[in-house]
Amino acid sequence: MTLLLRRLALVSAIGVGSLVLAPVTPAAAYSACAAGTMCGWLFYSDAARTHQQGGHTTNCQGVVLDWGIKAGYSTYIVQSCGDGPGPV
Repeated sequence: MTLLLRRLALVSAIGVGSLVLAPVTPAAAYSACAAGTMCGWLFYSDAARTHQQGGHTTNCQGVVLDWGIKAGYSTYIVQSCGDGPGPV
């Protein structure tokens, strides 16, 4: 009986230890932009969204730009990559 209690205590300790070592927040997952658009998230330090502090965007060429602090208040942006007038 004592051996059973020791095993139970060991299994419980391992379970609690794994919870303590688990990441506090899940990794942020960003979706791909729709074809012909550039999109991403801009992050702000205030609710009025006047002080930008970071972002995660994808431009029209598919290049991912990731900078600053990605926490706080966020706004999702999407813009068309439509071709403007070319040179004459």
